[in-house]
Amino acid sequence: MAAFEQAIETAIANDEIPGCVLYATNRDGTFTYAKALGISSMKPPTESRSPLSKDAIMWVASCSKLMTAICCMQLVEKNIISLDEPVYTHIPELKPFKILKGFNEDGSPMEEPHQEPITLRRLLTHTSGLSYDVMHPGLMQWLKYHGKDNSKESDLLLRFSSPLVFEPGTSWMYGTGNDYAGLLIERVTKLSLEEYMKKNLWEPLGINDITFFLAQRPDLQERRMAMSTRDPSSPKATHATASDLSSYREIGTLPIRDCLGGQGAFAPASAYIKILHALLVSDTDEKLLQKESVEELFRPQLSEGGKAGLAAMMQIEAAKNAMGGPEEGAEKDHALGGIVIMGDEEGGRRGGTMVWGGLPNLTWFVDRKAGLCGLFATQVIPPGDGKCAELTRAFEKGVYELYEKSGGEVPALGELT
Repeated sequence: MAAFEQAIETAIANDEIPGCVLYATNRDGTFTYAKALGISSMKPPTESRSPLSKDAIMWVASCSKLMTAICCMQLVEKNIISLDEPVYTHIPELKPFKILKGFNEDGSPMEEPHQEPITLRRLLTHTSGLSYDVMHPGLMQWLKYHGKDNSKESDLLLRFSSPLVFEPGTSWMYGTGNDYAGLLIERVTKLSLEEYMKKNLWEPLGINDITFFLAQRPDLQERRMAMSTRDPSSPKATHATASDLSSYREIGTLPIRDCLGGQGAFAPASAYIKILHALLVSDTDEKLLQKESVEELFRPQLSEGGKAGLAAMMQIEAAKNAMGGPEEGAEKDHALGGIVIMGDEEGGRRGGTMVWGGLPNLTWFVDRKAGLCGLFATQVIPPGDGKCAELTRAFEKGVYELYEKSGGEVPALGELT
């Protein structure tokens, strides 16, 4: 048993995580790692703790963002939409958004119109000024002043109606850009995001078990891995209650009417790895995107202001863990599809690797230089959980070791061109 598997098994035995599904594969499929470890639920009684399956359905949350970005680039290829034109033609609701500048002494917000346009490029790279209100103290104060709770809204436009937090293009803040990008897809194609993805992303890869509306798929509900939570006072994880989940806007418990391209999908790891692999081989396969589009998807996009905003966020340990877990001090940028690691990491991911995650502690990577992609998937809150991050890093480094031992060509540090 590999050292990382032993570490995961120990964590499972100690009730630190319920279990996880692990996948990794290389370009030509000569190296494939696929395992499900642990149990599907920590809900008592013991009889309910069935073994976790590789096909278990999970809320993949922000792993939805990559799928939305791929679909956007398909439409860019066809000249249906543009990365750099204002999106107001199709989403006029964004044009009146103001920038929150602060608060007056009486608590009233100070706001001013934005001058730089909101574009698709800025939506996908989190440089539009939009933010998830739960992550921004100013927006939380703004909501409190107006007596609003957007998290209870089932309509995308109402749910993400908080003001901008900076002038578009000048900084970086994790936010609702991909959700609006999904709405853009719907408006230009006249299809729901689920319908578009089914036709143009999932079916071409032989996937039939991803959805934005789990309640409409009882066949998938039967396979769902239950959510677990960790009490801050204990290292042990327990079954998550409805109250636990409400704190994290868990999509499966809310009457969401719209497809949320930034956070709404449910999928098994066995399906999601097919999407990662399709990107890995896209320079020759082009099943999803043309080679040039994939290059753009991976290309670092941030201005100096954007890099500073991203670096500030990465100082928060939980945020760093939740966004792919780049090594401390590593230079990072953001591409259209996720965070890009700019330099080689010791014993693992190479410069140019794109990474991202999902709220219940899922993390994926696509390393085109090493020719390897992988996914660590579980259902544990809070996001950015330290134990899950520790196990994810152990898995990733262990997979690189197994790949190299199998004869896979992992370039040595300093030998990349």
